[in-house]
Amino acid sequence: MGATVSVIVPTYNERDNIPELVRRLDKAMREAGIEYEVVVVDDNSPDGTAEVAEKLSREYPVKVLRRPGKLGLSSAVLDGVKVAAGGIIVVMDADLQHPPEAVPRLVRAVLEGCDVAIGSRYVRGGSVEGWSAFRKLVSKGATLIARVLLTQARHIKDPMSGFFAFRREVVESGEEMNPRGFKILLEVLVRGRYRKVCEVPYTFGTRLAGKSKLGTSEIINYIVHVLNLSPHYVRFMIVGGIGTFVNLGVLLALRASGLIHAIASAIAIEASVLSNFELNDRWTFRAHRSGGRLGRLVRFHLSSAAGIAVQWGVSNLIYYELLQNSLIAQLAGIVLGFVVNYTMSKRFVWGLGKH
Repeated sequence: MGATVSVIVPTYNERDNIPELVRRLDKAMREAGIEYEVVVVDDNSPDGTAEVAEKLSREYPVKVLRRPGKLGLSSAVLDGVKVAAGGIIVVMDADLQHPPEAVPRLVRAVLEGCDVAIGSRYVRGGSVEGWSAFRKLVSKGATLIARVLLTQARHIKDPMSGFFAFRREVVESGEEMNPRGFKILLEVLVRGRYRKVCEVPYTFGTRLAGKSKLGTSEIINYIVHVLNLSPHYVRFMIVGGIGTFVNLGVLLALRASGLIHAIASAIAIEASVLSNFELNDRWTFRAHRSGGRLGRLVRFHLSSAAGIAVQWGVSNLIYYELLQNSLIAQLAGIVLGFVVNYTMSKRFVWGLGKH
């Protein structure tokens, strides 16, 4: 019978950790009576990690997938799934901070009905070893960002975990994965197809050998990744915030040059409309673009017409009738025009919400 569980281990310069990982994993899986394979996905490690793993394949059920360079942990997992034989996929690091002895518990959770079983440091019974106060702060902050911005992560204690198992169909029958950085679990939670998620406590250990891959670039990648996974309205609000700065900046510059409020307000609004279109077209609704760019720009202006009218009308009403302060008047108009712009743009420019 072929392997029923495929343990995917992305690697880069982990030659000193791989032998012990495989030995301990083999012992744990045999004792649990679980048929398995290990898929080592190596990003051309200069320390010879792939060669060490290939030697281990003579004694253990190990496959090695070599990639041409550092292409990222998340894409390594998805490439590993493509060559994996198992119906249950386990993802873990090679550095032994994810204890091999905990893998059978994750597998058991999936066999008992969980579509995704997350190795969790933050549920009762879970913990971390040897972390500095700064590392704990980074982890908690990243977890908070994910839980605030991603609805699928809102009720999960450890959405940042890199140690988890899932049924193969979760990623094969869901939306197309577009991984970035090293937090593939977030991608699975947002784009995968599943019904039940479980968290299994474990102790996150200290690294046996080698260096941590966490650095500034990975933190930036993480923030970008979460924003890309966030709902359309979150990205639309971010773009709207940028457009607000464009709007008010242009307004203040034109007023400083002596232009009257009504005309300066109109020009500033148009500048923000162009800014918002560009960012929404390239980012917020990128996956939903249809037709030509000029056509989308025209539709964006038409769909924004009500919001523009509200914004300009409110701005002038407040300025000329209530309070002669251009900044406050324009800001009030922006706020009231936002909801109208989002609703119309989402539906008529990028085609969301149609039935």
